[in-house]
Amino acid sequence: MRFTLFTFFLLASFFTFSQTVNGTGSIDGRVLDSVSKTPLEYTMVRVYNSTDSTLVSGIYTDENGSFVLEEVKYGKYYISISNPDYKTKIIPNISLSANKSLRKLGNIALVSINTQLDEVVIQQEKNPLQLGLDKKIYNVGDDIATSGGSVTDVLNNIPSVEIDQDGAISLRGDGNVTVLIDGKPSNMSGGNGKSVLEGIPASSIERIEIVTNPSAKYDPDGTSGIINIVLKKNVKRGINGNIAATAGTGNLYTGSLGLNLRNTRFNLYGNYAYSYRDGYRNNFSDLNQINGDTTVSLNQMRYGGDLNVTHTAKIGMDVYVKDRNTLSWSIAGNAGNRKRVGNQINTRYTNFGDTTGVWTRNSSDPNTSQNIDFALGYKWDFKDDKGSLDANAYQSLSQGSDEGFYLQSYDFPAGIPSTDQHLYSREANDFTTLSLDFIRLLKHQIRTESGLKMIQRNMSLRSSSESIDASGNYVPDTISNYNYKYLESIYSAYGIVGGQLKKFRYQAGVRLEYSIQNPNLISKSQSFKNEYLNLFPSATIRYEVKKGTELSLGYSRRINRPNSGNLNPFTSYADPYNLRSGNPALRPEYIHSIDLGVDYNSKKFILAFALYQRYTSHVIQRVKVFYENGTSNGTFANIDNSVSSGGEVVVQIKPFPIWRNMLSFNGNYITYKDDNPSANWNREGFVFGMKFSSTLDLMKKTLTLQINGRYSAPSITAQGKMNPRGSIDFSADKSLWDGKWGIGLRVTDIFNTQGFNFVVDQPTVSQSSQFKWETRRIIVSIRYRFGKTDLKEEKRSNENGGGGGFDF
Repeated sequence: MRFTLFTFFLLASFFTFSQTVNGTGSIDGRVLDSVSKTPLEYTMVRVYNSTDSTLVSGIYTDENGSFVLEEVKYGKYYISISNPDYKTKIIPNISLSANKSLRKLGNIALVSINTQLDEVVIQQEKNPLQLGLDKKIYNVGDDIATSGGSVTDVLNNIPSVEIDQDGAISLRGDGNVTVLIDGKPSNMSGGNGKSVLEGIPASSIERIEIVTNPSAKYDPDGTSGIINIVLKKNVKRGINGNIAATAGTGNLYTGSLGLNLRNTRFNLYGNYAYSYRDGYRNNFSDLNQINGDTTVSLNQMRYGGDLNVTHTAKIGMDVYVKDRNTLSWSIAGNAGNRKRVGNQINTRYTNFGDTTGVWTRNSSDPNTSQNIDFALGYKWDFKDDKGSLDANAYQSLSQGSDEGFYLQSYDFPAGIPSTDQHLYSREANDFTTLSLDFIRLLKHQIRTESGLKMIQRNMSLRSSSESIDASGNYVPDTISNYNYKYLESIYSAYGIVGGQLKKFRYQAGVRLEYSIQNPNLISKSQSFKNEYLNLFPSATIRYEVKKGTELSLGYSRRINRPNSGNLNPFTSYADPYNLRSGNPALRPEYIHSIDLGVDYNSKKFILAFALYQRYTSHVIQRVKVFYENGTSNGTFANIDNSVSSGGEVVVQIKPFPIWRNMLSFNGNYITYKDDNPSANWNREGFVFGMKFSSTLDLMKKTLTLQINGRYSAPSITAQGKMNPRGSIDFSADKSLWDGKWGIGLRVTDIFNTQGFNFVVDQPTVSQSSQFKWETRRIIVSIRYRFGKTDLKEEKRSNENGGGGGFDF
């Protein structure tokens, strides 16, 4: 049955038709950036009558920068190609006749409004915010506010994205978000249930793509949407490179190197980054638990350090074969060592006065991780820009180890012997992805997309523990002995139809998916099997009110499958009074999401406004289970449902060429409902967050000053609330010697306010916890860029852009 369905989708994608219409012709082409040669999506192409300048037809370019204008009546025309970030290009003298009914414009290069050309230097500044058909693109490759930082620092500056104390990511207040690396699932994105994003330097990132209502082309995972982290790949011709280094207070050091070799036959690129980040990491907790007439309280104060050392590298190659064929391969890897140490002082007392215990727990938690991703791709672009066939194979491997050394000694009452424990676990992950995507452009500006995909995820974890006995020797114990394996298989097929009808653009599709999950706790002979067969429809429609202003309406059904970390029953005993474990009985959550948006785009002002609502069933939430002996376990549970209604505003204002500002706001009212009589998970409330960035370019744009601010209002959870938090950063950057050299200064969290403080409020339990780590740093950076861009190739591109043209 599954094979039949997959075959149907594949055959449907190859279906096309053609017909000849007397008196009409077609015009096609491809729009590229004049410097990077990257395709320009969402660029408006309009055809005007040469006689009276009346508008005849129009279309937006697709994700490959391509466009096809069909059934254009024979006559003489000129074409206007416009994008808010680029100078408008006019291509005159376009004639269609019976003798020449097809006009191929080839590659058309647009020049950025911020591009400055001289004899040897090309400087290009991308707009920080770009609006696509179904996504927002944040160009962060040259963002000075993240110099010396990591991926988490970059994401903290992205509107509507938040990072919690454990590195977990949320989008629009929802933590169920899918993170991709270069559009694919990867162990480097934390797909194994552990966030390793902290180990990827910000200097290796080109852009961040936010897709809140993804089409059927995307995997349906992530109920709040998709965050795609695109790593840098230099596309300039010739030999180019860059070297950068940073140093900061609190023992922070980073360095990066990038090299690129490109000609007309191939593009070979590679980069490497190193990060050494040290600093303090403290947390404090007050717990009160009522047992009958007695209130048992536990106060914990932990002071510690956090050292993180990582190496990240990527190498790849694109080979341009004749007849519009491209072969590509890449290898990306990340290796890291992290060590957290702490000294925790614990005081336990009853009825807010009588001390019953005082003890100290010294801990050391070293861990290692190695991740490597292999990608192999083939792409065939059809003649006349009529579509493409794209096949990809992707393999992501990772392994890592976690250790814990815990020495606990009692000060009161006297006579209790100290304990010395050692916990060890080793984890391995294997992701395999095979995909085939087919795009075909039909007549009447109709586009079809379809494809097949297979994902296999294998994960294994072994853990053991030992304690020192009376003789002072380590002997095995049963505190943490687990042998856990997890297998997930996903088979999917999708089909999409999209196009343009006058001022309307539309896209609708469906994804069929069959998935199997097998969490298996071998050490306890516990095996689970979850099977799902689902349809995930999605649709988007846009209406152009006038040039630069559009209305949009989108809908999608999505799923959030519990990942291996959520399902893993392994219990962490780093703090025996605050345990952490997964729940192998978790079910997936499903969401219905709808967005209503307004976008306005001009050279000085960009507005993206959206109202949205999400209904989620079987909500996966982090919860704490409290026991009568005063201990607790942080785990995961399914809550019946939740409803989130809110709005998002992203505004970019550029009143002058030297000054640009970005302000974002996201707020939503969320309600959690659950019928579990033993839990108190019914809560509701309004939450919101704001972010602000202001950038000023001085001294002929060789000196850049930037201020970044963020604020998150109190937010509710199923068991309590998260208290407000915020921070302000300052950055400065000076380019020297025609931009080949540069120096930077960055001060993060100027007022030292960044951290997390949350409260658990239940009928018999209350807890206040605070996490604070080293966030205020002074960072100095230096960089050097070398190489050149082939200006002659730029000239050839312009000459091929439709028989000549001129820029406005």
